[in-house]
Amino acid sequence: MYSTTVYNYIPRQQVMLYSGTSTRRYEIVYAKNLKLNKGVDNVIQFQIINQEQKPVDITNKQISFRLLGNTGTTILLKKALTPLLPLTGLAELAVSSEELIDIDAQLCNYSLVVSEGELDLPMFIDSDAGARGVIHVVNSVLPSHIPSQPVTLVSHAPVSNIGVTYYSSVVTTQGSLGMTLQTYVNDYSGSIQVQGSTALDTYWYNIGPSSTFIHDTLTMGQTIEGAHPYVRLKFVSTSGNITQVLAR
Repeated sequence: MYSTTVYNYIPRQQVMLYSGTSTRRYEIVYAKNLKLNKGVDNVIQFQIINQEQKPVDITNKQISFRLLGNTGTTILLKKALTPLLPLTGLAELAVSSEELIDIDAQLCNYSLVVSEGELDLPMFIDSDAGARGVIHVVNSVLPSHIPSQPVTLVSHAPVSNIGVTYYSSVVTTQGSLGMTLQTYVNDYSGSIQVQGSTALDTYWYNIGPSSTFIHDTLTMGQTIEGAHPYVRLKFVSTSGNITQVLAR
């Protein structure tokens, strides 16, 4: 009988911020390459130290993470870190599966920037004061790229302030146990509800809670879990419009 050991942990990376008056120069000898796994949510912790290898107090400091394309000319994702234990310099990056949908699997770089008054200062990630680290976006959990399919809207009455109900076309999941939807809304007020069915165009039931909007312009990502042979979106709107719906 064979057994395989698996690990459940949050990766933690040590980075350095030049802080204080010490002239000592500390170099990080080994900087791990990080990974962002498509298809799941990702959490990475950063331990921030100074040149004396002491924790830096990051209370009330704004720290930004930037995911850079492999050419170094584009920012694929920018997010603020969440302080966990600010007095000891521990902060966390959380990247949802929806945020990685449109980012292809590739070898990338990343950087960390902290705001100090009117200055934006770099954090140093590897030896020789390197402010850019290596991070892989990988298809380890979602095994391969699945192209998005456009979803049309069924003809409906014009949206008015009394509220209009309409639907997307039906998406066939083809036996898949999961699906991701992206809905682009423009100045939209109302609700959006995902619905499923086991028979084509009949016996619809709600999947999860509905989402409510008030004059919002944004992209909403939704991950549908479970086996639902047919899926559609139900819109109840008083203003605005749906500019695009994508499914994969």
